[in-house]
Amino acid sequence: MLRVQRTRRCAVAAAVILVLAPAGCSSDRADAPDPASRSGLSTATEVLQSQVERLLAEAGVPGIVVVLAEADGEPIAAAAGYADRDREIPLLPDTPLFIGSISKNVFATVALQLVEEGLLGLDDRLSEYLDWPRGDEVTIRMLLNHTSGIPDYFDGLSLTGSQDGVPDFFSHPHPPSEIFEMMPSRDPSFDPGSSQSYSNTNGLLVGEVIEAVTGRSLGEVFEERIVARLGLENTYLYEEKTFDRPRARGYCGRPGWGSVPGALSDCSFADEALPSSADGSIVSSALDLLRYHRALRGGGLLSEASWEAMRRVEPGLANGLAYNVMTGPMGTHEGSVGRAMGSLAASLYYLERDLFIVMILNQGDAPLPMRRFLELREVWD
Repeated sequence: MLRVQRTRRCAVAAAVILVLAPAGCSSDRADAPDPASRSGLSTATEVLQSQVERLLAEAGVPGIVVVLAEADGEPIAAAAGYADRDREIPLLPDTPLFIGSISKNVFATVALQLVEEGLLGLDDRLSEYLDWPRGDEVTIRMLLNHTSGIPDYFDGLSLTGSQDGVPDFFSHPHPPSEIFEMMPSRDPSFDPGSSQSYSNTNGLLVGEVIEAVTGRSLGEVFEERIVARLGLENTYLYEEKTFDRPRARGYCGRPGWGSVPGALSDCSFADEALPSSADGSIVSSALDLLRYHRALRGGGLLSEASWEAMRRVEPGLANGLAYNVMTGPMGTHEGSVGRAMGSLAASLYYLERDLFIVMILNQGDAPLPMRRFLELREVWD
């Protein structure tokens, strides 16, 4: 284990990256500037950068970004690898990538803002806004904490291969209304409120409710309530009008999706399959994601009562309102994790350590390299 004694931040940077587990890549859509020179970097940033590069070499992922920050401190950011392998465009801390299901947390925040304004209620019935089987038994709260019983649309999709082994589903955009029509059944698989089961459909429905309440598109609401409010420079909802905005290319190692068996393939062609959805269509950078998480925890987006409601984990449940609070070897940590077809993202805060960690990879089926970090107690000794 690398030993750095200069500052606590430096030690944290070195230790965290050394224990990140291995995981294994980037398009004409990624307009990233040239890498910054190493000269002028702080010691802590140099340590973090060297360890991210070491992790990349060991893991074989296309690209990886890590940002660390104490609650009130300046971020320490490092990135290695490519946003676009073919064009050798580097992945940087401000490069936009899909953040997957962290989108659910962001739109849960929007929903809670609407609750604060009296436009929505957590215990409102889904049937007040949408026509849905047993919608009079499903509440907004149940959508947010995954106790609705509504099946996951993705589990019911036909993903049989077509040309080159790529499922037909990824050949064109599917708006949420079309996804609902494709589901084999929309009936709850258990009585609403009686159990908990993660479902991407819950996230889609939250987005539909937000549009019904506001009378505006999800992208417009997101831009006004989150992006503009926080001054996020590299964050947007992926929808038709943003298809051409810069972002890293996504890669995956799914059998049959690449021309060389066992090799990573560019799967950014799948980006357009699920636009304008609240369950996973946000594109953001690691630095913007840190700014969002800090604002969420710091009162910049929600009232104290709403924030406590989001992070409250009711007895018998595994998460709050699209937000996770967990206890691991290094104490309590909270936040969100997301997976998209070509990326993995994690935005976590460690309460006892007063430390934010944001990590994004542009390989969707790489193992998330947080597991070892969570398991190694000696990192913080």
